[in-house]
Amino acid sequence: MKKQKILAVQLPAPCPLGCSFCRTPKHNEGDSEKVIATVLKELPSCDEVYLTSNGETGLFVGFDELLEKIFNLGKRVSVLCATKASVRSGLTRVEISLNKFTNDMAKNAIQKAKDLNIPIVISVVDDGSTVIDLPKLLTEYGVDGVLVRALQNEGRSTSSAGVTRYLKTNDSSIGICPIPAYREIPKNDTIDTFCIDHFGNHVPYLGIAS
Repeated sequence: MKKQKILAVQLPAPCPLGCSFCRTPKHNEGDSEKVIATVLKELPSCDEVYLTSNGETGLFVGFDELLEKIFNLGKRVSVLCATKASVRSGLTRVEISLNKFTNDMAKNAIQKAKDLNIPIVISVVDDGSTVIDLPKLLTEYGVDGVLVRALQNEGRSTSSAGVTRYLKTNDSSIGICPIPAYREIPKNDTIDTFCIDHFGNHVPYLGIAS
């Protein structure tokens, strides 16, 4: 069976939030032109593009233009985000960060994705302070999957805690998820993940503080 090639990209973008555990300490830092050039070079050989950012993904200055180029080549696109600014028609999946900082914005993003019939995965950080009930979240928000990420000691976070785990509905079709673009996500033998950071460089993982 041929492995799927996933291109995971951390776009340089501003952010309206200040989450205490954000793994990218400086929003909007990076080289937009080099990121786009590197993505376009790798794009023909990949099966899916996974767009994240060091801010809010949809606020990347070239977000819509980049999406159009990817869609025009018939490639799948999934997005990790926290607000409805990143939710666009045609996405394979949106992974929406839900926490005390993003709560209201995330709920609006979830609703927009539902209106556009885009599969939804809620992304939650486990800092070890509370018990996270995955089935309850799945039912409460009416989404297709819940991804709990272990807290990492990087960016604004000064500690590591929690356990990474994942749950999806039996009938959900959300593509490849979770994608091992971050170090807390287990490797997947069915896919090859290639990561591009916010400076347009190839890196082993996204989110690692320099």
